[in-house]
Parts: sequence; structure tokens; C-alpha cells
Amino acid sequence: MASEMMWRKLSDAEREKIKKDSKELILAFGDTLEKLPKVPEAVVEREEFERNEGNGNEKDREFRELIFKNAPKKNSECIIAEKGKWVE
Repeated sequence: MASEMMWRKLSDAEREKIKKDSKELILAFGDTLEKLPKVPEAVVEREEFERNEGNGNEKDREFRELIFKNAPKKNSECIIAEKGKWVE
């Protein structure tokens, strides 16, 4: 059993059978999904749906110091953040 699960090179016939079986599986799954009943989207209506804009909280010096202490790169006024490597 374990030896059957080990990696090996597939023949062209095996590769085609896997493609055919997986396509059948995906199509059968799609057919099953189509048979499910449609569920309407939930919508909530509110009279007040926006917050009143305020002046913001007072500056908390301790919070600023803690955040700057934890930041790996910073200058005197800003935290220097790098753009994600996955973003082009």
C-alpha cells in the first residue's frame, strides 16, 4: 500500500486517465451545485448606517512610544514600512 503512494513517473496513458477522471469529477461537482436551492442574499436595512464624524481621540503619547519601540524601521516622525514582496 505504502509503495503505491510513493512518487513515480506517470505514463502518458495514466496522465490522460487522470485528466479525464478529474474533468468528470469537476463536471459532476458543478452539476451537484446546480441542483442546490438558490439562497437569497441577506440584506439589512438601517435608518442610520453611517457614523457621525468626530474630532478623533486625543493623542496618547504612551501608545505612540510603544508602537515606535516595536517598529523595526523608523525615523524621528514616521514608521518606515516596506511594500509586500508579493506586490509588484
